[in-house]
Amino acid sequence: MDEKGFRKVIQFAIEKEIGTFNLYALCGRIAKYSGAKELFEELAKEEEGHRRLLENLSIGRVDQAKLEPIQDLRISDYLIEAECRPDSSYADILRLVMKNEEHSVKLYNDLKASCRDEDLKKLFVFLAQEEAKHKLKFERIYDEEILK
Repeated sequence: MDEKGFRKVIQFAIEKEIGTFNLYALCGRIAKYSGAKELFEELAKEEEGHRRLLENLSIGRVDQAKLEPIQDLRISDYLIEAECRPDSSYADILRLVMKNEEHSVKLYNDLKASCRDEDLKKLFVFLAQEEAKHKLKFERIYDEEILK
């Protein structure tokens, strides 16, 4: 894969991170409860960090990345979508985040399956793995704090 193709894919991923950042920032602004506001602000900062990681990503770094399966607790598979509402509960917020990450993992896995270029496939595996790490983090929180 050439640098131009790599940058196109990374720009696409960055735009997804920006969209998620904007969603969490909006949810934080409309949240009625201070705890929810703080959580959405923290989530928005995390998305900002993901964006910076992608902006600084190079082909060489992806080539050197250790690609390994990420544990999937599959909790989000059994949850319904959550909406951003002023009265969103902690569980609602976690559901919203898990479902967003689940959709991102699926998107990158579907893109990987639809391409023939091995370098591009590796990039999609890397992106799916990053999203899977985020999903796992919030599934563990949900498991420990909501399902306990």
